Amino acid sequence: MKNYCFNSNVYIFQKESRWKITEINTVRKVLQVIRIKRDGLTIKLSNDEDVKAFNLKWKGVNKPTNILSFLNNDKVFSFENNMVYLGDIIISYDTLLKEVKNKKIDFQHHLSHILIHGILHLKGYTHEKENDTRLMQNEEKRLLKNLNIKNPYNI
Repeated sequence: MKNYCFNSNVYIFQKESRWKITEINTVRKVLQVIRIKRDGLTIKLSNDEDVKAFNLKWKGVNKPTNILSFLNNDKVFSFENNMVYLGDIIISYDTLLKEVKNKKIDFQHHLSHILIHGILHLKGYTHEKENDTRLMQNEEKRLLKNLNIKNPYNI
């Protein structure tokens, strides 16, 4: 497993070898746009097998998905590190690849979108109610626009 440090609070772990430096750089660009500076976060770039195991253990769902976000409910500020640890994200290369092939969309753009989506969940956004969904999607679209990525909800 390769490890990358975005800053002293954000770590990227590459478990699956198919994730290339292009994807690592895409993750870094998303982190810059979403302004993860004083927040802690761990991102694990993995595969369907790994994501399926996490999904079953923690969510009770026996199948892979493109991204899982695990919110740190203990939002204690660390004076030592000057940050709040948001939580953990795990992304499946396999599911992302299937989705981009089925939808005929760009891999890097889709990765950016789902990573933003996952981080917004850690920041408290939800899509449980229609208004919550609208707020979350508007923030996703705003952040994606900053990355020069078109609105994924119009595709």
